[in-house]
Order: sequence, then structure tokens, then C-alpha cells
Amino acid sequence: MKWKLLAMAALTGLAACDKSGFEYEDAAPGGNVRYSLIDTIGIGMRTIQLDSVPSSGTGYLVVGGYSDPETGRIDVAANFRVARPYSFPELDDRVVYDSIEIIFRPDAYSYGDTLPDQEWSVYQLARPLELDDDQTRFYTHHVFPHAATPLARESFPILPHRGDSIQLRLRDNFGRELMEKIRTKSEDVSTDVLFLDYMKGLQLRATRGTAVFRVPAADSAVVMRLHYHISTTEIEKYTIDFPIGNPELQFNEVHVDRSNTPLASLIPGPAGLLSSDAGNRTWVQSLSGMVTRLDFPSLTGLPLLGKYGKVMQATLELRPISGTYPQYALPPRITLCTATKDQVVTDTLSTVSGYQYGDLVTDLLYPENTKYAYDVTTYCAAIAKGETPITRGSWRSPLPAIITRS
Repeated sequence: MKWKLLAMAALTGLAACDKSGFEYEDAAPGGNVRYSLIDTIGIGMRTIQLDSVPSSGTGYLVVGGYSDPETGRIDVAANFRVARPYSFPELDDRVVYDSIEIIFRPDAYSYGDTLPDQEWSVYQLARPLELDDDQTRFYTHHVFPHAATPLARESFPILPHRGDSIQLRLRDNFGRELMEKIRTKSEDVSTDVLFLDYMKGLQLRATRGTAVFRVPAADSAVVMRLHYHISTTEIEKYTIDFPIGNPELQFNEVHVDRSNTPLASLIPGPAGLLSSDAGNRTWVQSLSGMVTRLDFPSLTGLPLLGKYGKVMQATLELRPISGTYPQYALPPRITLCTATKDQVVTDTLSTVSGYQYGDLVTDLLYPENTKYAYDVTTYCAAIAKGETPITRGSWRSPLPAIITRS
């Protein structure tokens, strides 16, 4: 989620048909073709903080947090609905309440130090988790109100690669009230709409966390479970499961504190923080919407190639600064896309549906050669043809995405 980067670009134009490493058609016969290799293209880089990052309907609950001396402190809380089951069992006076818990099953993804204990908390939302009339989705900067007192709070570590689950026992008065409403067939649990008004929604957070975790927004990964029993000749134990509801409205709210870091002056907007003002470095942190923007002012000279010139190959290489990522592994891919001056992503000049992913090439012997490589031939060829003025590219890690490193 955080890398400091230096960039090097190699732009190749007008290559001869027998030039080593190049294969192309329609070259003039007899080898009467001149070529030029350009490797001094100037690149302007800056760190940009996007003012709004979509966060709902990503398919994942993201929760946790960590501190970094350069990017600051980031904390993520997941807001979601709990759905009413399709039907409730008939409960009579013999039913005895046992407990209520909520279970989260993270997938294998994590970011940060997972060994220390995390303090997990679950809060009930203060109003139903719904979009306002003027909203179409939730964003990371949205803060949804919740009750002051948590339904659960417990500290323990989670090792997702081991298949650990987050199991939190909720307050018994909450569980007893819910079971009584089911037993008496209260209106509060009679329909989905009324159940939402009663339950409202939940928030999962990990205060003082040292890592970020990801939980699929699916019935198999999130469930609130009510335990009860009936005493006859022996104790018969039963459960009622409440799955996650309407995953499209589940969203992750992100809180960032960058005070006392090199990014303390970074504010949302197109100006960003120039790499020249930050030790010739830029940063990327997808979860908070921090991206790196690359501008290529020298490329405006490519149309001077004229109608007889052609860009045969152009490659962009992004090299993480060696020694700046010992604690957290580099992501296997970083997304590259074209964008307007207002950071609106476009696909007019990219090669694969507007995005490239720059698979990581790691050199353990010579770490300075570790890089992400991108084919920007289409981008440069379009500029050489005069199809666009200064078109800007920006790159960012994939997020989910989520908070994803795919």
C-alpha cells in the first residue's frame, strides 16, 4: 500500500527492420531505414490525494489499521447490514437463550504486522444503513454514526493464512432482546424493512491495529449467530443465523492522519505534492486514495517525427527505491491508466481496456533492478500522430480495490 518510487522511461522510435529486439512489418526494402533511440524523456511526478474514493459494493469488508513513519496512521472500519433470515423457527416457553456472536472469516489477504493482538470492536449503527436521496454510493470519507457503547470488544491476533476467524460474543442483553422478539413474533422482525429499522446495521473496527484484513462480503464469510437450547430429556442446542444483507451498501470508511510525516502538506486536489518537493519521491496508498501522477511534457515533440516517422516501441519502467520496502512486500501488480488533468481515468490511449497492471519483476541479487514495466507504445504513437495535446498518465495500485493486491 505504500511505495516510494523513481521512474525511468525508455522511448524507442524509428527503428530499423534488422534492429536487434524489434520485429515489425512494412519496413522499407534494403534496410534503408534510420532509427533513433530516445532514453532521456523528462517525467514530472507528483503524489495526488483523490478527494473521493468509492467504497461501497466492493465485495469486501476491510478492517484494521497500521502506522507508517512516512504515510502516517490509517484506520479502516467496515459498515454493513445484517439480514433477516428467510424464516424463523417456532420458539415456545421452553426455549432458553445461550449467547449471540458474530463471525467474520477473513480471506488470505492481509497487509501489515499480523502477529500482535488486534482489539476488535463491533458497534450498532445509530440509523439504518441506507443511501440518502442525493447519494448513489458511499465513499471512504463518509462517516456513519454508531452507538457510543460497543456490542463487543475483545483482543486477540488473527493469522489469515492459517484460516483464523474473528469471533466476537455480543452483549447478552442485545441477544436476549432479539430472541424475545423472535419468540413473540414482534413486528420488528416480521419484514425485511422493519428488521432494518430495528437492527440498523453494524460496524466492525480494529482499534490500535497493526494490520489490515479483508473479509468477503458474502454469507459464507459474515454471519451473526444466535444460540439457544431446549431442555427435554436432554439439552437440545439450536442456532439462528443472520447473514450479511445487501452487500452493495456495505462500505469501508477510512481515517488517515499524516501529521508529522513528509505528506503532512498533501491535500486533495490536482496540485498534489511534487516529487521535487518531497526528496524526489512519490507515494501510493490505494486505500486512502493516494496515487502517483506522471506527466510527460517532452512527448509533445513527437509530432515533429512527421508522416514518415513512426513510434515502434515505448516502455515505461517504475522502480521502487531499493531499501524502502523491507517490512512490507511489494504488490505483484500496480495499475497504470491514462487520466485527465482532473484525475478522471480515461481509456482512449491505453492498450488493455484503459488499464495495464505492470507485473512485478524482482531482482534479489540487484534490488535496484526491481521494477514494474508497461508498454506505452499506443500512448506515445497517438501523441506522435497529434491525436491529443499533452495527455497525462497516472498510476495507482489496484483496490479494491479493494484493498486488493492482485
